[in-house]
Amino acid sequence: MPNNTNSQIKRVFLGFSLDSKQTQTIAAIQAQLPSSVRLVPSANLHMTLAFLGAATPEQLTALIDNVNQLSKPKFSVTLDTLSHWAKPKILCLRGEAEDKPLLQLAKETQSLAAELGLHCSEHSFNPHITLSRKAKSPVNGIRYQPISLQPEQLHLFESYPGADGVEYPTLHSWDLV
Repeated sequence: MPNNTNSQIKRVFLGFSLDSKQTQTIAAIQAQLPSSVRLVPSANLHMTLAFLGAATPEQLTALIDNVNQLSKPKFSVTLDTLSHWAKPKILCLRGEAEDKPLLQLAKETQSLAAELGLHCSEHSFNPHITLSRKAKSPVNGIRYQPISLQPEQLHLFESYPGADGVEYPTLHSWDLV
């Protein structure tokens, strides 16, 4: 029987989970969005550090080994602007990447992605949480509080289509120090 290596390839990204209070705050924003958009399920809410795309088992092992060696300092970021991004058709809550440890970590993970032959973003790092997909236009009149994130861990997530939509299981986690 031939070995199908494609089944071992995983779509992955590095990111940060939300705590229950942050998830509730996002859910309150989502509840005000038009019914024409597809809401991101609560279980999938996160802030992406780096989308890495398709990775082989060897690339995943090298990625984990290399992230183990990175400095992973704690940081704070405030997400305070509701934005519509036309090309991916998303509504997101975004903020400015001003915290030096966060900017450094974003830069180092992009360098690592390039070294390992993984996807590298053509855009500069823009901290955000995607609220909905299939959003064709901006929305107005949404009431919300800014969210301040101070994550305790960095996660390596897989992204795959599950029975009820996209699922993001955690493949590996690192403590921020």
